[in-house]
Amino acid sequence: MKNKILIIGAGSWGTALANVLAKENKVVNIWTRNSRISYEINKKNTNKKFFKKIKLQKNLHAISGAFDTGEYSFIFYVLPAGQFEFFIKNYFNTQKINNFIICSKGLSTNGQLISVVAKAHLKLKNLYILSGPSFAEEVIKGLPTALSISSNSSPLPLGKLFKGTNIRIYYSKNYKTLEVLGVIKNIYAIGAGIIDALRLGENARAAYIARCIVEIQFILKNSKLDNKQILTLGGVGDLILTCSSKKSRNYSFGYNLINSKNKNMSHQHKKTIEGLNSIFLINKNLDLNINNLPILKSISNIVNGKPSNLEINKLFSRKFKYE
Repeated sequence: MKNKILIIGAGSWGTALANVLAKENKVVNIWTRNSRISYEINKKNTNKKFFKKIKLQKNLHAISGAFDTGEYSFIFYVLPAGQFEFFIKNYFNTQKINNFIICSKGLSTNGQLISVVAKAHLKLKNLYILSGPSFAEEVIKGLPTALSISSNSSPLPLGKLFKGTNIRIYYSKNYKTLEVLGVIKNIYAIGAGIIDALRLGENARAAYIARCIVEIQFILKNSKLDNKQILTLGGVGDLILTCSSKKSRNYSFGYNLINSKNKNMSHQHKKTIEGLNSIFLINKNLDLNINNLPILKSISNIVNGKPSNLEINKLFSRKFKYE
């Protein structure tokens, strides 16, 4: 069937994305390993674990277990990045995929970009990255959202799926840059949560975001990527959103890391914190010298247990410089 869509992952973002696409496309399936959620979606048109008051589209159907990739024109991967290698080994195998869309903003278990792993292990016709400032709760409520799509071919076919929805699409040329931006912004969002938890003020958070942009530009340039793409939805758009709201898991982790000192924070790890995972893996993929990235280095140090006030003082007492 033309434009049959599969969303892999029935978490908040997967459910929101599937529901939006189901409004304008006839057949949308959402994969979940949780049989209870699958039953609920199919019988009650709800996923109350994530959206208690939302009725899902009636043509949205949940599946579990093995599936035939050949049935689908578009397959969206929305599970955590750290689960990607396990998933492809157990569910994709050697199947061919027409259009594969990466929606995860993290790194694989060995520190690689998901696109790199996908190209190495999957039989793909077209590969896309979908990214940008997007809280699932607002998307599923129909609030206006804008996202970036980038591809190894033309991004236009994927963009057409969103026509008539509350998601406006912009096209981007360099899919690796867009993917890297999605990974990095999650790390810096942890730092924004730390700043707000320390009650350093809105001046400090604004300055922090501005300097993060400069540091991200340096990372892109050093990695031979398009540093001008920092000025896109997947760049400053996503960075500002995730650095400014407790709806962001990464921001909330940084905030709670400070406010939960000497407390058991094991509950934090029940949710996927992509920025936390990426801190320990990013050097493997981008070959960065963290000493050239003072903000990133301080976030890493705080996450690893060094005093937050000491790290903030280090950043603030550095030699003055030209912008």
